[in-house]
Amino acid sequence: MKDIIIIGAGPAGVSAALYAKARGKDLLLLEKDRVGGLISHVSKVSHYASLADNESGEEFSQKLKDQLAFSNIDVTYEECLSIEKKDDYFLVKTDKNTYEGKKLIYATGSHLKDLAIDYKGFDVKHWPYGNEESLKGKTVIVNGGSDGASKEALYIAKFAKEVHIVQNQDSLMCIDEFKKQIEASDKIKVHTGTSLKDLEIKDNKCVKAILEDCEICDENGIEIYVQIGQNGSTDLIKDLANVKNTFLDEEISSQVDGLYFAGDVRIKDVKQIATAVADGTLAGIRASK
Repeated sequence: MKDIIIIGAGPAGVSAALYAKARGKDLLLLEKDRVGGLISHVSKVSHYASLADNESGEEFSQKLKDQLAFSNIDVTYEECLSIEKKDDYFLVKTDKNTYEGKKLIYATGSHLKDLAIDYKGFDVKHWPYGNEESLKGKTVIVNGGSDGASKEALYIAKFAKEVHIVQNQDSLMCIDEFKKQIEASDKIKVHTGTSLKDLEIKDNKCVKAILEDCEICDENGIEIYVQIGQNGSTDLIKDLANVKNTFLDEEISSQVDGLYFAGDVRIKDVKQIATAVADGTLAGIRASK
């Protein structure tokens, strides 16, 4: 029987683990994929205090791993399949084992949405980091105009021939810092008030992208990236929590005894590393009491 089971090793889950471990708790940190969650994929981590200049998500993820190792916290890489609340403990089943914990912190974060179109077997990607070679000299479409999409579009522009940002809103939704860089780039064209509707595939290449108001063509192939928002990873907890539009409509301390929520899986005004770490800190401390 563990004192605390933490599901998810993103910034929220890692923070919760560090604070619980410091309070002498016997804990289990479960992660199905990679430490850092979504942030581990980004080309550049921005606006978090103490970051090095141009620090990638991969580098940030490694720092989280190093901090866990320093605190003697192991990450158990297993996929959670179910969560049950028993009288005075939680039963968590994974693809490999079954665990029991007196308290549970749910910090599973979110995952990126896909476009509601037929990709026709074409490899549409989410993250450019690690795909730099495939971007060189290419025409690239980035779907989405948020901070995340705009930041990745700027990274892609370092390698690509031209970048088209497709935003279904009337204007880019990103912060001024990114907007000014996009406006100053001679490689980036912004398409607002429109969406990608269809693809034309030839010899495993996308040679034409059909938007609502125009077409983007390149016989050498078009690379397509999707950054149109996120869905909360709430399937495992929906019987124990209030879910609204795939996210948890819950405070950090839930109404279920011993159950806590942290990070981007929650509905919040601001979703940043800083707010995820804050959630994890509070969840870890409260679960340790």
